Amino acid sequence: MILNFKGKRKKVLLFSINIFLVTIIILVMFYSISCRIKGSADDKSGMDKKIIVGCDTALPPFVFIEDGNIEGFDIDIVDEIAGRMDKELKIESIEWDFSYQIPEEPQLDMIISAIPINEEKENLVDFSIPYFVMKYMLIALSETDVKVKEDLEGKTVGILKMGRTNLDEDYLLTYKIEDYDDVVAMLDDLKNKRIDGVLTSLPISVNLISENEGIYSVLDVVESNNKFGIIFKEGSTLKEEVDVIIEEMMEDGTYEVIYEKWFDYN
Repeated sequence: MILNFKGKRKKVLLFSINIFLVTIIILVMFYSISCRIKGSADDKSGMDKKIIVGCDTALPPFVFIEDGNIEGFDIDIVDEIAGRMDKELKIESIEWDFSYQIPEEPQLDMIISAIPINEEKENLVDFSIPYFVMKYMLIALSETDVKVKEDLEGKTVGILKMGRTNLDEDYLLTYKIEDYDDVVAMLDDLKNKRIDGVLTSLPISVNLISENEGIYSVLDVVESNNKFGIIFKEGSTLKEEVDVIIEEMMEDGTYEVIYEKWFDYN
């Protein structure tokens, strides 16, 4: 049987078909848009569960590579921070040149690499509260008559020239300070008794003592004005949350456990 629509009936049929087709097109478009929105939301949700941290891996014991893994004091600190934020930590290896310029790629939430807090750079980046204060150790040879720090008063003490400004000038006035450009030369002079003691930063001191058991004595430990902070893009909403977590870590003893893991010299 052949259907033959004429006149008004034909117009009504064509109109109905057009409405049906338009409805199908709208439904398909709506479904496609909904899928894209859901996909974007899922991607954003996935990103929100990660915290991406840039690290220069050539700064032991703060950040370094061992057996193919990125390790160090700084890594343990940000790992604890990420855990308390309920986020997955992702480390991106970068080269930090102390220009305080955050690279555009990769996209980073923050940077940690033994970076000193520099007030002159606060117009470029935001700093966390200090998570590490550099200490210096006053060290002498164990075999000498120098047994307490007072024994070094007025005597010659070596220090690396680049670190001298980190210590209070009044403290340094107690000794005859000899500046060095090279730590090896300074330690050679101590070993050969051309100087009576040395002031070395905590990482150098810990390594020196652990590798030369019984040779050196620690006479004093003094805090410097060199404080390390985590770097954020200016105006980052993460800074306040991270500051709170750092304070909590220091209050509940977690920070001390991490600190002693890397800087215990006893």
